Amino acid sequence: PPGVLAGAYHGGWLDQAAAYGAALSYEGLRAQGGTLGAGAVLPLPAATCPLGETVRAALWLAGESAGQCGPCRLGLPALAGALADVVGGGGREALETVRRTAHSVRRRGACGHPDGAARFVLSALTAFADDLAAHVLGDGCGRGTTGVLPLPSPGGPDTPGAPGATGGERLAVDWTLCEGHGLCAGLLPELVRLDTDGFPVLAAEEVPASSRGRALRAVRRCPALALRLERRE
Repeated sequence: PPGVLAGAYHGGWLDQAAAYGAALSYEGLRAQGGTLGAGAVLPLPAATCPLGETVRAALWLAGESAGQCGPCRLGLPALAGALADVVGGGGREALETVRRTAHSVRRRGACGHPDGAARFVLSALTAFADDLAAHVLGDGCGRGTTGVLPLPSPGGPDTPGAPGATGGERLAVDWTLCEGHGLCAGLLPELVRLDTDGFPVLAAEEVPASSRGRALRAVRRCPALALRLERRE
């Protein structure tokens, strides 16, 4: 495989050479710049975009914040959003935002969650340097994101019909009304970020039960009445 994720989403990516040369132990992975962490070892198929896969997991990590401190509640959504900008062709500026944001959340949170998430994202920049260069300097790596990394799936807590689910609700914006006030991103940073012009970019994921109260508050407080919750089949 082009890379292997060791230690799950608080761990880090190893490139092909490092993965093949690493012994499966705390010391062996540490010698290659990795960590055994939670013990999960996930090889990545060559057919998917490694940075796109990292974006999916980073967005999930941002949504898993307890919301008790700024580096987690605000920093992790900004980190995931910046990496998504890199994959989408944001160039060098987006890449520098990823690095700057990752370093700004490390060792500043109330727990280890932001540190682990930042380590995971930064490791992708090193392990997949060729793919990164293709996205930053060219038209991308040419591969789609197939969603191979395991994240909450049917039957999980954020799945419609499962305990704790919101029933398939997602945020939506009426672009004929939106004026780019940006309040929604401040109230709901795990699901909304602002683009370079100050307009909201919404996560594709359904609104988890833990965020629904703040999602409703964001809808109510939108000055232009442009934000809404939609139920999708």
